[in-house]
Amino acid sequence: MKFLISLILLQVSFLPLQAQKKPTAEIERMITKGEVEGPITFLAADEMRGRDTGSPELDIAANYIASRFREFGLKTPEGAPQYLQPVELLKSGAMAEGSLTLIQDKLGYKDDFVLLDGNPLEWSGEVVYVGYGTPEEMPADIRGKLVVSLAGSKDSRNVQEIFMASTMKYDRISAAGAAGLVEYFVTAPFPWPALVNYFSGSTRYEVKKGESTIPHLWMKDKDVAGMKELKSGKSVSGTLSIKGETPRLIPAKNVAGWVEGTDPKLKNEFMIVSAHYDHVGVGAKKGQDSIYNGARDNALGTVAMMSAARYFARFPAKRSILFIALTGEEKGLLGSAWYADHPLVPLKQTVFNMDCDGAGYNDKTVVTIIGLEKTDVHAQMEKACGAFGLKAALDPVPEQSLYERSDNYNFARKGVPAIDFAPGIKAFDAELMQYYHQPADEVSSLDFDYLLKFYRAFIYANHLIANQINPPFWKAGDKYESAGKALYGKP
Repeated sequence: MKFLISLILLQVSFLPLQAQKKPTAEIERMITKGEVEGPITFLAADEMRGRDTGSPELDIAANYIASRFREFGLKTPEGAPQYLQPVELLKSGAMAEGSLTLIQDKLGYKDDFVLLDGNPLEWSGEVVYVGYGTPEEMPADIRGKLVVSLAGSKDSRNVQEIFMASTMKYDRISAAGAAGLVEYFVTAPFPWPALVNYFSGSTRYEVKKGESTIPHLWMKDKDVAGMKELKSGKSVSGTLSIKGETPRLIPAKNVAGWVEGTDPKLKNEFMIVSAHYDHVGVGAKKGQDSIYNGARDNALGTVAMMSAARYFARFPAKRSILFIALTGEEKGLLGSAWYADHPLVPLKQTVFNMDCDGAGYNDKTVVTIIGLEKTDVHAQMEKACGAFGLKAALDPVPEQSLYERSDNYNFARKGVPAIDFAPGIKAFDAELMQYYHQPADEVSSLDFDYLLKFYRAFIYANHLIANQINPPFWKAGDKYESAGKALYGKP
């Protein structure tokens, strides 16, 4: 009897190893409709009221995800007690009033400029012009000065790209001690009234970066003497007045847990598998419904990440994997921005980010890999998708700048190779938009036959990358390649 029990235990101990010889079969066995429908239904229920940033319901979602990590047996990262990484966000109301003067020219709030970031202040002093504000164009000393530049960068093609380039520029100028940043549009690619409505009509959220935040303005192109003097290289004096609500701290949290790798060497390298778990809350009533449930965006992605955590907790890969549910994505990629500046694992040990986020789907034959062309994991994505009857497709709407609109961007800007594994899209058409950020985005509208293929492909894609010998990297010439070389010390 003792021999029989020992034999049974020996066989059981080898079951995971045997299953790993054909991971697709084990993935199919583990990932069923029953396993994924429950978590999506919980996260996107009416009672969760759209999981808005700063809401009690988002805290409930965070605790639910943490409880699943605990159930799976994930390790707790240092800096994330009980799987919860504290994230400091600032919330403020719309700016009340303000003015900007350049020499004698007075520019008005809303008519001529809008506020993107910044605390109320009264300032006067020297104003300097810096072109597009690249490091090469920046004067040696801008401390205490108001910096004026062209909006975005010379390569920006739309408002989203302008905004991303502006954010990076703002961080550099703030770190250099400037009094503020004013960017103006030479040719506005978006109607000025729409920008005013977007930035001045709602509550603002931002990541806390210090005790105070310098102002960041977007200014309408205007033919004034002060701008002509600035662009000619002359010294100009100015004033800036901003009146409104002082930002207040909003406690928030990312949810993180990890699985240690099995390879003695590769376990010191980490993959990050991420998805944002927030949505947009309760909004304008459409029909009889005002709850924006966010089943597609992004309960779907959160459950993909959780399903991967469950799989790898049972079948660890050679590399270690950190699983993160990120907060505040809908307010400006805030949770991932915080993590990128406060990583739980050193970024130089982080070899890849697989994010799962999307606007929904209107092509159930593909997975849309946002950034597929940017790194060297094309073959792995094709293999993973093909194993479950799907195709790995490129971003069909590059003009939408989707790569910079999901959390993968904050890893990429630091140099970590990153992609967004998204549900299949063929266009931003009516079929997609009837659910994107709409109350109609409910669990009852989801096609679980497609989602099962999607989830299984997602887990297999992570399996392939987490077990390959050489870490992924950027394609030669990619815009983030230089950041990657700097991060990892590559020549």
